[in-house]
Amino acid sequence: MGSFTARRPLVPALGVGVVLVVLTLFASGYKATCDTLDELPASTASRQAYATLDASFPAGALSPTQVYVVGSAPLDPTALTTLATNLAAVPGVSSVAPPTVTTDGTAALVTVVLADDPYSDAAMATVEGPLRDAAHGSVPGAEVYVGGQTSAFVDVRDQLRADTGRVFPIAAVIIVVILGLLLTALLGAVNLLVCVALTFTATLGAVVLLYLHALGYAGIDFSIPIVLYLFVVAIGTDYNILIAARMHEEYRAGASPREAARLAITHDAPTASAAGIILACTFASLMLTGIANLAELGFGVAVGIVVAAFLMAPLLVPALSALEGRAFWWPTRRHAASGQVPAQATSQAAGQEQEPAAQDPTPGTSPAS
Repeated sequence: MGSFTARRPLVPALGVGVVLVVLTLFASGYKATCDTLDELPASTASRQAYATLDASFPAGALSPTQVYVVGSAPLDPTALTTLATNLAAVPGVSSVAPPTVTTDGTAALVTVVLADDPYSDAAMATVEGPLRDAAHGSVPGAEVYVGGQTSAFVDVRDQLRADTGRVFPIAAVIIVVILGLLLTALLGAVNLLVCVALTFTATLGAVVLLYLHALGYAGIDFSIPIVLYLFVVAIGTDYNILIAARMHEEYRAGASPREAARLAITHDAPTASAAGIILACTFASLMLTGIANLAELGFGVAVGIVVAAFLMAPLLVPALSALEGRAFWWPTRRHAASGQVPAQATSQAAGQEQEPAAQDPTPGTSPAS
């Protein structure tokens, strides 16, 4: 494989690139879900209890939404009644309990039961939009907060989206700096980062392809993308460093870019592949749990590791370095190959220098003396 990649680097580069791009296209169809209850097997007691509850009560009764009102002085009962009326008029609300006021009258609780499954996208849309709009500002001079699990999931989802927008570029900059310092190669560091990013998007696409298209899931757990990013980027970068560092050593020692790629694949790719098999099988075991979010995580990380250990690090990265040649390693300086003395020639010369002494020992003494 190393010899083939060195001779015809365009073939593995295009082959692996096409596979990763095709899988990446499926990543655009990612749809998140926060329905942790639906991720449990139907045989569990919690799912059966919810089915029993859902048969006689509104779906939101499983986890009601709480609206808290806090003021610095006793609250106006008329304002609390108006709040309850406004909440009851929100589409997607099944019922609203009368306000419960504390003994000093400075705080109150209004319990809201939604018509939809409290973990569903419909319930989250209700809480995030019209319910919060109806709650905030309904009681002048007081603070109104919307709590409960549905509201918490809304905040977690929004925070994850915001954090993802920060984490991805910051991590990318840090990785490029580390790789650039390690390899002393600007274009090489950028190549490695692009390969890792493509591996992540392809992995997410594989998860979407299996669970949304093949198995017909309504959505994929909302935490999967950020967790996949952390695992795939970290592990993929490790395997890239293993291969790229070897290519860097060979190139600096005088090997051509193609020969450096061949040597790296020959000597280091088996190590990455063996480590990848062990790690991928370990994560794939999560698919046996029967819990959807763990199965999705196990499958996704296993696919990402396999892609990194068998396609990206041992094929795509060396192929790119062979195609780009010296530009890949700029500004690394390559030692002249002509200035090196082959190890075999050195050992032969040493043997020739010792041979006369062995053939003509001093009289009366042994060769050892």
